[in-house]
Amino acid sequence: MKVVTISQMILRAAVLLALILGIIFWVNPGLPAQNQGLKDVHMLLGFIVVISLWVIGLAQGFVKGGGSFGLALGTFVVGLAVAIVGLWQESWKDAGANVLLINIIHLLLGLCAVGFGEMIVGRTKRRARAQASASA
Repeated sequence: MKVVTISQMILRAAVLLALILGIIFWVNPGLPAQNQGLKDVHMLLGFIVVISLWVIGLAQGFVKGGGSFGLALGTFVVGLAVAIVGLWQESWKDAGANVLLINIIHLLLGLCAVGFGEMIVGRTKRRARAQASASA
């Protein structure tokens, strides 16, 4: 259960910091090209979001009372979508894709990741409490 809680805190912090950097990039679109270090930090935070979401998805399966294979699979799919869009968005923009649309999709996937993680953690904690009270 501690793994789920720690992963939740890491997910929250990484999403918050990535969101702040993303808003800065959105307001000043030339900044990522001018400062590669900030872009690298944003990408690292994105990887941390994906990995912490995957840990939450896997860990909920090992909590007493039974986890859900569907939720574990869902976290993998959402995390993979976040990673793919994050890694490929520059290529898509260079190929002529709508920059605003790509940015909105990237933002929504990030928010979806944190929302999905929060939902799973809440569900997992409720199940663990119910299992503990049933066995007491």
